[in-house]
Amino acid sequence: MKRIYVLPLSLILTLFLFACGIVRTSPFGERALILIPTSEEVALGRAAARQIESHSKLCKDPVINSYVNWVGQKIAAVSGRYDITYHYKVIESPELNAFSLPGGWVYVYTGLLKHLKNEADLAFVLGHETGHIVGRHAIRRLQLIYGINFLLSLTLRGKNLSQAELEVIKVLYQIVIAGYSRKEEFEADEMGAYFTGKAGWNPVASVETIEILDRLMKFKPSGVTELFMDHPTNRKRIENLNRWIRTFPKKWLENPFNEERYREKVLRRLNGHSERGKAGNRGRGRSAEKALPGA
Repeated sequence: MKRIYVLPLSLILTLFLFACGIVRTSPFGERALILIPTSEEVALGRAAARQIESHSKLCKDPVINSYVNWVGQKIAAVSGRYDITYHYKVIESPELNAFSLPGGWVYVYTGLLKHLKNEADLAFVLGHETGHIVGRHAIRRLQLIYGINFLLSLTLRGKNLSQAELEVIKVLYQIVIAGYSRKEEFEADEMGAYFTGKAGWNPVASVETIEILDRLMKFKPSGVTELFMDHPTNRKRIENLNRWIRTFPKKWLENPFNEERYREKVLRRLNGHSERGKAGNRGRGRSAEKALPGA
């Protein structure tokens, strides 16, 4: 008789675990099996953030930092995921990049900020990265790579991480920097455009931003090369975004881009810092020359 109950009990337990682990991963109704609790996700993101910030130069301009965080928090407010705290930060680097970590950490490089045109472009960039967090893309990857039990065994409580924990952080960093699959990038684009419009900016900025990145890219795949790429091409991303934008409320297309405020809060300050930095370097160069023998 006991054997008769084994299968039903196993089935009930499996269904219970799936029911507990199925979470919404987009504002469009998609759901996924996530068995890593939010507390563990946040701990993993916090540990990775500490490692990244210890090796990166964070922007020291309080105006730029406050402004980027303000835009980011408006995106977070419409993201539909409210069980975490979002942190939006700026890294001083010429790289044309932005990335996010599980649990709510989003970073954008000054190299990318210098090429954006307006506040709506920035909103889309931050919205795209917030979309990766809402979609739990990195966590889903880590679940597949390491398994649930191993990830749950990590403590991640202090700065002195174990070798195993450091290895997970390293793999996580590779995931978020190297990028995601075509499906995940499309999802993040769709959510980024949606969050941009819902938060009060023009979602057409999503297409504008990808066009900017496309102009700046040296390598533009096509034909057979495109078939073997893990990431979608910019052309495909633009096509996908245009399809989604047509489904958004028409009134969103009347939302502003806020170009002047972006120039004031970001572009003028970054360009001003660059000029002062060049002047300072020239000055240091002259001092160094005087210190050289025979100068």
